Amino acid sequence: MARKPIRVSQLNAYIGRILSTDGMLSDISVAGEISGLKFHDSGHVYFNLKDAAARVNCFLPQGVFRRLTFALKDGMAVVCDGYVGVYEKGGTYSLNIRQMAPEGQGTLAAAFEALKAKLAEKGYFETARKRPLPAFPRCVGIVTSNSGAAVEDMVTILTAKSRTVSVRVYPSLVQGPDAAPMIAGRIRAANAEPAAVRPDVLIVGRGGGSAEDLWAFNEEAVADAVFASEIPVISAVGHVTDFTICDFVADARAETPTAAAQMAVPSTDELLEDAESLRWALKDGLLRRLSTAELRLRAHDFAGLKARLSGRVRAEEERIGWLRGALRTAAWGRLREAGGERMESLRAQMRSGLDRRLRDGEMRTARFAERLEMCSPMAVLGRGYAVVTGEDGRAVTRAAGLKGGDAVGLRFADGAVDATIGKGATHGGQRDQI
Repeated sequence: MARKPIRVSQLNAYIGRILSTDGMLSDISVAGEISGLKFHDSGHVYFNLKDAAARVNCFLPQGVFRRLTFALKDGMAVVCDGYVGVYEKGGTYSLNIRQMAPEGQGTLAAAFEALKAKLAEKGYFETARKRPLPAFPRCVGIVTSNSGAAVEDMVTILTAKSRTVSVRVYPSLVQGPDAAPMIAGRIRAANAEPAAVRPDVLIVGRGGGSAEDLWAFNEEAVADAVFASEIPVISAVGHVTDFTICDFVADARAETPTAAAQMAVPSTDELLEDAESLRWALKDGLLRRLSTAELRLRAHDFAGLKARLSGRVRAEEERIGWLRGALRTAAWGRLREAGGERMESLRAQMRSGLDRRLRDGEMRTARFAERLEMCSPMAVLGRGYAVVTGEDGRAVTRAAGLKGGDAVGLRFADGAVDATIGKGATHGGQRDQI
């Protein structure tokens, strides 16, 4: 007998009632590690509570959150008291928290602190070993994922801010078990580049994420590669509140990847404006000194002093003009050099594309020629067949069209002969032969 169906909302409401009446699930205490912590605009807090084998969604109401006497963070081990409920609209269950307390450091936090202490003892974090970033880098290297928004933002900022800088991206995984060795390998690859193309500064990082997502930058392999890098390293991992082992080892830390790009290069426009301001400031200062000297020495050899000071003014103006021109020439020269390299790359790509299309065209032509050859009548004749033509030169396709005594032509692959139809062949009750 068919059962009467119920609505989905009725099913979820029924499950909710079952859970709320279960003695264990209505008042339960669960221990685990915080993961995927999210603070909602409403004041509520959402996160996962996990152990080595599983995880459960947790809901921390605004009122309970306000009463907490400790700060929440990913990786923290806590004990949560509450009840299991169903979110009927989404059909998911969660642990709804009435109160919670820290249990101690979670596994991620413990691993972080253990490695931090180990590397600090080895001198990885010493301020004395950190190098200043280059004032005018020629090339900036970026070790990050080549598919995220972070790399696009960094490249855009670097090329817009500096007219002379070139950017080399060393793509890598940035999360997961294979990310740390790949990041370390890309840092070593950048250091192994020939001097002509090796970056002057290296940005290592990624956009924001959970503690698990950022964990690759807390691995010892990455710390070793950053420590051994001959190129100064800017660490740019996650958001402002995220700190990783990579941040402590690097020569400089940026709050975000965008901030790292801003930090890495000076502004070409600002440099030119500063040079112009300096020129006017020097000129104004010299003119003021000249004016003061004129007032003080009116009774002395004023003409000779004025001439000497005027000469000094002209000399300083020429020197400043030369410096400004050299700066512009260097800037535009590097810009032209970068543009030339990019144009040569485009030419190589065009040549490669044309060669590939030419080879494809030749292959297609050969295939068409083979097909035409297969359809050629001469190819058929070459296999032992012949074409019979009548006195009018047209092909004879049916035996019924011939009778004894008719003159015909026979076309073979190697030539043609004339013939006459005799008796013997049968067609429509009549036998003819040639």
